Amino acid sequence: MRYTLLFVLSLFPIISVSPQTMAKFPQFQNDGPSVTNTDLSWQIQTRLTPAIDGQNIFSIRYHSDGKSALIGTTDFWIYRISLVDGSLIWKTEAKMHYQKEFDGPKIFDVSPDGQFFLSFGQTDPNSQSSERYLVIRSSANGSITKFFPSENSLFYSVTADIDYRYPGDESKTNRQEAGLAPNWILTIDNARFIENGKKILVSYKHNMEGPNFYDRRLIIYDTVTGKKLNDFQLTADPNSADWTQPAGFEIAHLQFPFHYVNKRNSILYGNAHGRIHEITPSIMDQNMSFEIVEEKPAGPIVYIPRSDSEDLETKDRQTIRSIAVTPDGSQLFCSAGVETGFIQFYGFNLTTKKEMFRSSFFDAGDVFAPSNQILVIGGLYSSGKVYIVDTKQGELLFVSNDDEQYIHPHLIAIHPKQKEVLGLSTGNQIVILRPQGGSSPW
Repeated sequence: MRYTLLFVLSLFPIISVSPQTMAKFPQFQNDGPSVTNTDLSWQIQTRLTPAIDGQNIFSIRYHSDGKSALIGTTDFWIYRISLVDGSLIWKTEAKMHYQKEFDGPKIFDVSPDGQFFLSFGQTDPNSQSSERYLVIRSSANGSITKFFPSENSLFYSVTADIDYRYPGDESKTNRQEAGLAPNWILTIDNARFIENGKKILVSYKHNMEGPNFYDRRLIIYDTVTGKKLNDFQLTADPNSADWTQPAGFEIAHLQFPFHYVNKRNSILYGNAHGRIHEITPSIMDQNMSFEIVEEKPAGPIVYIPRSDSEDLETKDRQTIRSIAVTPDGSQLFCSAGVETGFIQFYGFNLTTKKEMFRSSFFDAGDVFAPSNQILVIGGLYSSGKVYIVDTKQGELLFVSNDDEQYIHPHLIAIHPKQKEVLGLSTGNQIVILRPQGGSSPW
């Protein structure tokens, strides 16, 4: 889906509750010519062609030093390059079996001290159906320093009559001999360092896609020992659950957005029924103390974004696509919508529990809040744009286009310290965006 957008110069606060809760957002329209404004305060300042042997980039992430980047390519190699000139620092192979047309090693996160980064391995690189599991690699040379055990599903529903728990070695052998993929496997979805690198928060999804997107887990590990500290299985809240459906969800959950909030010592996550929940370690413990999914707590609901569309009968079932929380833990931003294409972008104050704004200006994919003032947003679809927005001033700071300022909306990275954004442009060219007039801290 491709939208062309006209930037409306008038900027406005949609809802303001108090000076502390006010957030402004620029207004857009879904028709008209592409946004082009050479006077916007952020611009592409640098263009690099990284030394990655001509391979296609699958994932990219800043190293903690802010001067180099880690790149995963579609031929399953990992590179570390200099952001000064794109030169190679090191490369290492990450052999895996292709599971889909566009695939490669994902760089999930880099430790705050820069010594390690998170990626994944595969138990049998020659078998497409084998498990993908979490690994820690050295930032010095890319070597694997720690393996985390692969995870089996714990999904068990009585009312939906589904049991994905490990059936035993005999069933495993029978399925292998029949050429069937195992249906008790979870594969890693995303991973992040939390609590200054002391712990790792990991999301898992069912290895078999299609109708199995409801089988999701969040697990917290100790970084040093690899010990599992907490575990949480996704389930619908009782008020919106349909227990004839797996995990109570009437809608398959294609995304599983989550964010660890240091200020609250909790995890915020969005589900397929348009609910954003908050869970603490104690709620995670309660969740895993019950065997069947119908009895597991989902955690209290923090926010339900509601649709404005006249075409939708149910206004509060907008699947949560992405979420971001400001570093001070006070504001939540999320994208939510339905598959028919109506997706809204929301701002919510976590302190006052009040919605600040909603906007239907485009289909938002990845959302980043590197500061309490600036949002970086990539479009949900590959044809989407990249936006940088100042939420205090209500200003559009940057928007990509289809020409010389093209940036892939799914391949952007945020500098760990200063106002700078890294993105993939046409081919394998990497662009670096910064404000006019030099660099400054987030």
